Amino acid sequence: MSNFSLEAVLVVGHGSRREEANEDVRRAALRIGQCGRFPLVAAAFLEIASPTIAEGFAKLVELGAKHIIVHPYFLSPGRHTRGDIPIEVHAAASRHRDVTYQITEPLAAHPSVIEAAIERIRQTVTSKSDCSENARCAGKVYLVGAGPGDPDLLTIKALRLLRQAEVVVYDYLVDPDLLAHAPARAERVYVGKVGGGNQTSQGQINRLLIERASEGRLVVRLKGGDPFLYGRGGEEAIVLRAAGIPFEIVPGVSSALAAPAYAGIPLTHRGVSSSVTILTGARAGDGKLSDRLLRNSGADTIVILMGLSHLRRIAEALIAAGRSGDTPVAVIRWATCETQQTVVGSLVDIADLVELERLRPPAVIVIGEVVRLRDELEWFGKSFGQEKQLEVAA
Repeated sequence: MSNFSLEAVLVVGHGSRREEANEDVRRAALRIGQCGRFPLVAAAFLEIASPTIAEGFAKLVELGAKHIIVHPYFLSPGRHTRGDIPIEVHAAASRHRDVTYQITEPLAAHPSVIEAAIERIRQTVTSKSDCSENARCAGKVYLVGAGPGDPDLLTIKALRLLRQAEVVVYDYLVDPDLLAHAPARAERVYVGKVGGGNQTSQGQINRLLIERASEGRLVVRLKGGDPFLYGRGGEEAIVLRAAGIPFEIVPGVSSALAAPAYAGIPLTHRGVSSSVTILTGARAGDGKLSDRLLRNSGADTIVILMGLSHLRRIAEALIAAGRSGDTPVAVIRWATCETQQTVVGSLVDIADLVELERLRPPAVIVIGEVVRLRDELEWFGKSFGQEKQLEVAA
């Protein structure tokens, strides 16, 4: 260890679940050391990633540092550099009494940062004209869940992306009101799949996503429910990865969860149901009844999507597998929408009741004792305050 006062630099980033963001901080620390000719430089993070500030501080001390300059790397000048970092650094330094430290002012609106930002903007404006068939500009595809039906159940991130979209590729179950959030100039492409009706093949959709993103455009692939739950989001992501197209998954509220909730049916309930199985009623490719039903018939609660056309066979198969014919069943059509319909019966009679009400897809089937709780928990479409007033008036 050296006998003279050795200065060191601790570059502190915020920390992210995206490893590429953390790696950017580490690379910056390395470059600061090389270009600034500082003998000791280390990277640390305020949260999520490692090493922590305390760990980075201790590492520099172990290497011989006697005075440490702490540099917040593009952190906000408010909460982080005035609050969190001083607290963390003070706590770290208190473990090394013979070591002193200073914290630099945040970059924020430093003139050099502004100049660099202007330069990057000008470079981007110039490079835009270079996009051609021979020089592909990088676009990006966002596989976005549109939720179960009610536009109010769209996530904040999905709404933000829609407002930025240059292309929106959307499905049959996406509420048309959501498209109004996209800019007027955005291209809107319908690729809905309707059972027994016109179909857009998955191959066509894949090619469309690649072509639009290859043009350097921000593409929102808007899917009903959640893109990774019977939404073929995984298939599209694999194709995009193979084509070298950047993508991001934006989860949505699935009808498998929202439909029971809007029908007043909890999927799990203490003493009633502690296990849930979510299945598709129609096999991919030929649309026939999935053979996975019987393998998963033992769950307390079974939720089936895309199974209405096979409802009678589903009920018969579950009874044959040992479920009581009295097991309650709910079928919920157009869940979360003003036109929501709910039919409740048992495995023995649910198919007849649904035919009597002439229910058609899209619908979610919920099977299990939790369906009985609907009598007490039904809420959607009712105004309990009004009902109470009527009772008092009577």
